Amino acid sequence: MKASAAGLAIAAAIALAAASAGAAEIVRPADRDVSPPGVMPLPTGAGPLLREPVPPRPPDPARWRRYFMPQTSDAATFKVNDMTIHVAGVAALAADQACAATDSGAWPCGQSALYALRRFLHGRAVECFFPYADGVTDVTAPCRVGRVDLGLWLLRNGWARPDELATDAYRAAANAARCARLGVWREETPSTDCPAPGQTKS
Repeated sequence: MKASAAGLAIAAAIALAAASAGAAEIVRPADRDVSPPGVMPLPTGAGPLLREPVPPRPPDPARWRRYFMPQTSDAATFKVNDMTIHVAGVAALAADQACAATDSGAWPCGQSALYALRRFLHGRAVECFFPYADGVTDVTAPCRVGRVDLGLWLLRNGWARPDELATDAYRAAANAARCARLGVWREETPSTDCPAPGQTKS
């Protein structure tokens, strides 16, 4: 039995609607008019009906969000439930990273940085500032412990390096740690722009 021209037109319309509607759901037209008395009935047509998907909920406003005893996977990364939070402005060493030593050996600088962070936290809550949105599992945000800026603390003690998001204050803290040979900089030879021991840089 051959399909009628009207049937083919309807099938083509459904296929076209499916291709152009994206996530919209195709709903079969009603077989009969179910409009109650006194209500204008829906317009009739041979094409399919499209049910638009519910728009996603807008993200919550940015605010400080507190986390108690989050997992620390390196010196600047926290894991909370299904979310990973990176401290903004710093580049963390991998937990298994080794740094060169002056005796031609190596020392576990990544692990040392991670342990230093854990000692600093000592069970205290971490707060990070960002907007929350459903489905987001990876966030980069400024974080603090109490009133201490965590990114600044890491750089000041030499347990991370500044990244492209680092502020001038962050870069200055990292440079001071490098000149003092703190943390990951302990085996580095101070550059010529560092003040001599006992002097302050003008």
